[in-house]
Amino acid sequence: MSITILKAGFQDLIQDLGRNGYTHMGISPTGAADNISFRIGNLLLGNDINDPGIEITLFGGSYYFNTDAIIALSGSVFTSAIDGDIIPFFKPIVVKFGQTLSIGSTTNGARCYLAIKGGFQVPYILNSSSTHLLSNTGGFNGRNLIKNDEIICASSDDTGINNNIKFNIDDDRSILRVTKGLQYELFDDANKKLFFNEEFTVSQNSNRMGLRIRGPKIYNKTSKDILTEGLPLGAIQISGDGDSIISFVDHQTTGGYPKITNVITADLHKVGQLKPGDKFMFKLVSQHEAETLYFKQEKSLKI
Repeated sequence: MSITILKAGFQDLIQDLGRNGYTHMGISPTGAADNISFRIGNLLLGNDINDPGIEITLFGGSYYFNTDAIIALSGSVFTSAIDGDIIPFFKPIVVKFGQTLSIGSTTNGARCYLAIKGGFQVPYILNSSSTHLLSNTGGFNGRNLIKNDEIICASSDDTGINNNIKFNIDDDRSILRVTKGLQYELFDDANKKLFFNEEFTVSQNSNRMGLRIRGPKIYNKTSKDILTEGLPLGAIQISGDGDSIISFVDHQTTGGYPKITNVITADLHKVGQLKPGDKFMFKLVSQHEAETLYFKQEKSLKI
């Protein structure tokens, strides 16, 4: 049982929820860039939420099914069809042997997810099947999927599938909520005002390691870097030339740029849906509010 890549998308990667717990060894967490949408795809199919799926960025390709299967598409909506017939997102879909799924361009955010009942079967490395491109580790041979790749999938039935699940997820990407970073006090009031009152734009020079964002130049009081230290997911670093960088799922595990703020966990899925040219602003929230938003989000995913 398998699917064959007839035409690859811009960046098709096998992902799960990440290789967590190894940053002290210099190993990035990686995993789905939008872990909420990824989980929803598996929940729709009655899978384990960590079953591997395919993350598709900006535009997809064509995928031939060598078996009957049940799939679900989640995340930002991409134009999608099976043998030319348009299919919906956020709904289990039956695919028959010999049919081809075609996924075109995004109509909104950066990424969508292809989940399959039972998950895709790829090696499990350090408690994860996720792909880390820089080290060529995990997923399918540690790389993007390409033409003629054949991805094994598990046998499947309709156990656990629910066509009536609804999820209430905040997907407003015009605001990213943040808490104070480790070096927040290194920045004076004037620079903090710029950071929170001006708009930022996602640069073309962005990837799963980090999003470089264009906006006001931000400078710390010393105009110096700091001693290298651990770098958390979602940390917003300020480089020596005043530019801002959001560390993301494939981020390096240490860094020497001051961190003015950190994107809250409840908004990290929004970062995964930002694409070049998107504009947004930052909003400072308390640690208590960040925790409340996280627990509310987790509750909304319970079925």
